[in-house]
Amino acid sequence: MDIKLLLFLIVVFFSCYPVTEGLFIEEWVTVDMSSEINSDIIQEHYEELMNNFMTIFPDRNRNAGGPQFYKYIHSHKDTLTKDKFMLYHQFYCGVSGSPIDPSREKVYDYITIDHIDGLTYIGKYYRCCWPCLCDIHKYAKVEHHTITLQDGLHEHMVITIDDPCSNEDKFPDSVSSFNCSNGITENGIRTESGRLIIAVLHEHELYEPTKHNSLIDPVLKQCEKRLNTGPDDLRGGMGDIFVKLAIINS
Repeated sequence: MDIKLLLFLIVVFFSCYPVTEGLFIEEWVTVDMSSEINSDIIQEHYEELMNNFMTIFPDRNRNAGGPQFYKYIHSHKDTLTKDKFMLYHQFYCGVSGSPIDPSREKVYDYITIDHIDGLTYIGKYYRCCWPCLCDIHKYAKVEHHTITLQDGLHEHMVITIDDPCSNEDKFPDSVSSFNCSNGITENGIRTESGRLIIAVLHEHELYEPTKHNSLIDPVLKQCEKRLNTGPDDLRGGMGDIFVKLAIINS
């Protein structure tokens, strides 16, 4: 085959089928993620995110790495639709940085978190283990955050803490995934308030006790002892590390 013709065919191929680094993209815009029929699609996306684990955490240490997961997914916002963007944020725990395999039997619970404006919201939090629920309930805030995705503007509810890079010297020794520069986490996304995003609160609603207590009471009962334990006395759960970061500016 003539070399010029071969080069022409290569250019045509990659023009029609561009290579996208990172998260892969299919043709669907919306898919019923609650359907068992689509469980294979969900699993494939989880595995795709985990295939990029070493890009997100070069030293393999994902302790308290929620901000780094959010930043990586956010970096692909131009090619992600709203459904896909929110799907990828189901695959990690913002408190521990642990991957959350969607094939697990239970991957989320409902939790209440105070908004920076003083109101309280309830929503689904995807977690590795139950102590993380208690820690975001007590030590994090939520905020409305809007970004531009492939299919337009998308407002979602993000879970935030004060940026711990403002006190880098106080970082726990077990945390190494934050790239700090001039008091700011470079491999993280901050909201308009200046707080650092660690995760997403899914399917959020304004909390109404009469409507939501049946969802939240079992979780708060399980968390009762942990919520009444001081930060220095916490034992069990990766949240112990997260709490040290969340209160680093206190």
